Amino acid sequence: MRRFSVSQQEKHPSGHQGTALLHFRNDISPSVGASQSTNAALKSNSYKPGPRAFFTWISNCLFTLYLFTANDFSSVLFPQTLFALFSMLSKKFSLPSPHLEAQLSIYSRIFRVVLWIWLQLLVLDLANQRLPDSVSEDTINKPWRPITSGRITVENTRRLLLVSIGITFAVSHFLGATYETLFLFTLNWMYNDLGLANSHWLMRNLMNALGITSIGAGATRVACGDLVFLIAPAARWWLLCAGMIMTTIHAQDLYDQQGDAVRRRSTVPLVHGDSMARCSVAAGVLFWSVVMPACFNLHFRDQWVSYVGPILLGSLVTARVLILREVSEDKLTFKFWALWIVCIYSLPLAG
Repeated sequence: MRRFSVSQQEKHPSGHQGTALLHFRNDISPSVGASQSTNAALKSNSYKPGPRAFFTWISNCLFTLYLFTANDFSSVLFPQTLFALFSMLSKKFSLPSPHLEAQLSIYSRIFRVVLWIWLQLLVLDLANQRLPDSVSEDTINKPWRPITSGRITVENTRRLLLVSIGITFAVSHFLGATYETLFLFTLNWMYNDLGLANSHWLMRNLMNALGITSIGAGATRVACGDLVFLIAPAARWWLLCAGMIMTTIHAQDLYDQQGDAVRRRSTVPLVHGDSMARCSVAAGVLFWSVVMPACFNLHFRDQWVSYVGPILLGSLVTARVLILREVSEDKLTFKFWALWIVCIYSLPLAG
């Protein structure tokens, strides 16, 4: 039985010794098992893995990377990808270049946006999940994550973080989102290493809002790519989105209260009580469901369709957060919250 672990000297297929960042250990079972004879051969250094073993190792490495970021797919990756694409397609935040025609296809833009966002999430999640308090919390809330499930050690996670920072910065520079990446790195350091997000619930909500909005801002710049980016109207839109997220993001804390209490984290449900937290989420969702369309000068009488989506989804989130209070229901409610956010993000297409 084996897992990813701290770097050790491995026998390379060519016969040379090499140090691997991620590799298997024979004490904890991975997703794809190996026979006892193979394990014995590995221990005796007489086994030379073929292509199948190599692809198995690659698939396990990729699956481990996926597990680090899996929790952010529905709440960050998908919504912020759509945020960037909606902003680009609306043509409110960019203009065609006067010197050349747009060369990037929509598929190329989608790939670039998804890659950039996922790399940002990988850096953020590696930095967060390697911390001792995070390991303790994940043991309760998310035992399937790579460190708590034994797929990789804390030390190897730190090394992987250093590599991912370099790769993310290089890719961001190539895609034209260097400043957004540097700002996210700074927020990451303040959030995790300085622990500002645990000190006060207001600071936690603020940093979450800044982080998510910065990811959306950088993704928008990546999506626009070869277009002329208009920073002024985009910045106003980003500020509105940050305010919306800051006042409703603690919907994610409703189902994590047990783990947050173990970590002594300051969250709205733990500081002000579960009922007060739910009421504040409901009020914020209803408020922004009406205000956001109005900010795009969408008059209800003429463009009432643009109000229907946010109000209906906002009402659904409100009803669920006030009535359904089980942990499993709160997790599903947060997914509906993410869907409501996406509906808000589509407003530039209508305005």
